[in-house]
Amino acid sequence: MGPILLVVSADTRRDAALGPRRDYALLGQRFGADVVDRGAVEADPLARALSRAAGYPLALALLAWRRRRGHAAIFADGEHVGLPLAFLLRLSRAREPLVVIGHRVSARKKRPFFTRLRLHERIGTLVLHSPRQLEIAERELGVPRERLALVPYQVDTEFWCPDPETPREPLVVAVGLEHRDYATLTRAVVGSPARVVIAAGSHWARSQAQAAGPLPGNVSVGRYDYQELRALYARASVVVVPLVETDFQAGITSILEAMAMACPVIVTLTSGRSDVVRDRRAQLRASALPTTIDQAAPPRLPNGFYVAPDDAGHLRAAIDYLLAHPAEARALGENGRAFVSAELTVEGYVGRLADVLTAVSDAADDAAAATSAA
Repeated sequence: MGPILLVVSADTRRDAALGPRRDYALLGQRFGADVVDRGAVEADPLARALSRAAGYPLALALLAWRRRRGHAAIFADGEHVGLPLAFLLRLSRAREPLVVIGHRVSARKKRPFFTRLRLHERIGTLVLHSPRQLEIAERELGVPRERLALVPYQVDTEFWCPDPETPREPLVVAVGLEHRDYATLTRAVVGSPARVVIAAGSHWARSQAQAAGPLPGNVSVGRYDYQELRALYARASVVVVPLVETDFQAGITSILEAMAMACPVIVTLTSGRSDVVRDRRAQLRASALPTTIDQAAPPRLPNGFYVAPDDAGHLRAAIDYLLAHPAEARALGENGRAFVSAELTVEGYVGRLADVLTAVSDAADDAAAATSAA
């Protein structure tokens, strides 16, 4: 297989700082890939001007299209870039095969790109992390099943690793910004003996937390770098991922980081729920959810709790239970760590993406050979 072109939404030079290993960096190393990223947009006068006028996704797509030649395949790390890139490739009748990760293809503003423009016909494979998103792509957006690949998300279990020398504290941690329901969390922990840290350093996060009233004295909101966040996870007795209703896997990064750090997780059960949490309780039994993880693997043990949306009482009961039963909390955390270490490592994820890229490139080569023979 020849070289691939990686289209990355981040600035890879900044992401090279100390922290978890990046999937795109490992994928690039595996293929010796060329990379187009935000830094490349800023370095290119035309792309930089387009970015300021129309946004960086379109500029990144244009830059990738201009640099496409000589590559066996193109990989875009999100549909916000992959869809305009597919349009440019189709418009120019370019032959380079394209693989795109779809994070939330169900968003209203993205649907016309599938239902009207049918840009998925120019995408060799659309990679999805969520069973619900795959279902929507196939049944509602009209993407053929053979153009879809379900690849569960990943975590760097080498970086996110518990420290046996750090004791757990009566500390509840919540991490992240996207689709979080911090108002319900703050209502749930009023009067709790535990300290609660919301690691989402922004005015948005603080305003969301304050929506239910002034922050309780036991709740703080702050910004943490990767090393500080790892130390916070290491001390936490419980990690909560409170979500508003959404149809994709909001919070999956925080869930997997917490599991890798051997923390028990409490997650709001939404329609876009992840299939990585296993809840032993009958009323929210996760085994009834769609399963996409390796069926040949040993049965998975419970690793957390689901709670109902917008239910502070239910959330408080789950938090109090885990704080009052440290042995069970520890067992759930250990089960989570064992699960992600076995099945959801960044290395395994990169291997699955590499298989998709290889298959798409091989199929394009076969089609070109057949055309030449005809």
